[in-house]
Amino acid sequence: MAFPLKPAELESGRVERVMSIGRAEFFGMLPGAVGLPLVHRGEQVCGKTWQLTADELPALNIGLLSLPRLRVQINFPSRDGAVMQEFMARFDRHFQRGGG
Repeated sequence: MAFPLKPAELESGRVERVMSIGRAEFFGMLPGAVGLPLVHRGEQVCGKTWQLTADELPALNIGLLSLPRLRVQINFPSRDGAVMQEFMARFDRHFQRGGG
């Protein structure tokens, strides 16, 4: 299930997620989440309708458990709400993790 986009995200054309995933694992899974082709430009990854950056954050430490974290920012230059909703539904579904 995708997180609904907020009006401010739709207006700005920018979505940000803080994710508990390591950088290498994130970029290894990214093609399945966004489709191909991908273009890497330095620290930025681009597709036809979007641009993405991922910045490492300090790990979240809970007792002896340490979780890596990334701040992922996705920009949609066209600010097309339908494109944003479709992209984020696939992205969120792909990176969703179950527990139990």
